[in-house]
Formats: sequence, structure tokens, C-alpha cells
Amino acid sequence: MQERKKVLIVAEKKQDSLYKELFPAASYMPCVFADNLVEVKQRLGKDRFDLVWIQKAIAPLLVRELSALYNIYMILFVKAAVYDQVMYQMRDSKVFVFTVPVSRSTMTQVISMVDRFLDQTIYLEKKLVKAHKKLSDIKTIDRCKMELMHYFHWSEPKAHRYIEKTAMDSGMTKIQVASHLLTKLELKKAKI
Repeated sequence: MQERKKVLIVAEKKQDSLYKELFPAASYMPCVFADNLVEVKQRLGKDRFDLVWIQKAIAPLLVRELSALYNIYMILFVKAAVYDQVMYQMRDSKVFVFTVPVSRSTMTQVISMVDRFLDQTIYLEKKLVKAHKKLSDIKTIDRCKMELMHYFHWSEPKAHRYIEKTAMDSGMTKIQVASHLLTKLELKKAKI
């Protein structure tokens, strides 16, 4: 089951029913509202949101700063007269810019598009974290092999086999064995 997203809405609360419709409970937590920039900062400082929806007049550069500061995606609605300028200011940021007035169907499409984008971003971020962890593990194992080769004058295949065999015999992973061996070797070096 997919986790429900949390949305902070900066708009007129009197349109509460519209936002309940746009952000259904099956996919989203109950919407949290903020009236002004101070309240937005307070809410972002206290809680983590997946998306901020801004339909009130807030300076675009402040929106960009908040987006960067809290590492959060934002949807900003602006008047058509300033759209090009604001779009230019938001390049290379996590702020999506749309013009007002906007129809309900366009709002639904925007949410659908941003939702897919968020899901893909979350998926890719998880893959990236996993890849970084794997790379870190490989580096640790390679460093352990190098230390074993240096300390015992072993060949690389012999050091590799030793780590694998120790892992199998002890019921540990290779990274656990490598970390343990590196700690032991560091202690021996410190005594010398």
C-alpha cells in the first residue's frame, strides 16, 4: 500500500471542499492550511510535507527560498502577466509555476502530473540511497582486502576468499566481516 502524501495549502480556507476533492483521503493526509508566510514557515519547521500548494500572493523568490531550504516541491499559482518572469526565476528549483485563474480540471491534471513526478522522484531517491550504500560497502570490502594484502602479504584473491569464508563460517555478511577486520587491523596498527 502506498503511503499517503501530506500537503500544505496556502489558500482561502473557504475552498476547503475543493481541496478535499483535489486531494482525496485515499492518497493524501487531511490537508493542512496556512494563511500567510509566517504560518507557512512555522508549519514547515514543525512537520514534513510532500507538497506545498500556494494560491495566495507570496513573493516568488521567497517561495523559491523556502523550497530550497526545506527541500520540498511547491506548486505556485501566479497571474498571467508575471508568469514568464516567475518561470525564469524558478528554473532549476523545485517550484512548479501555473497561471490563475485556473479551472478545476486543470488543477486535477496538475496534481496528477506532480503526483507522478513525486512518486518517480521518491523511487529514484530510494534507488540512489541503495546504490550509495552498495558503493560504500564495496569500498569498505576493497579497503579491507587491501589491508589484508598489506598486513599479511596476501594476494587479492586470497584476501577475497578469506573475507567470503569468514562471512560464511560466522553467519555474517561480507561488509560486517570487512568492518570487523578493519577495526581489528586498526587496533593492531595502533599498538605498533
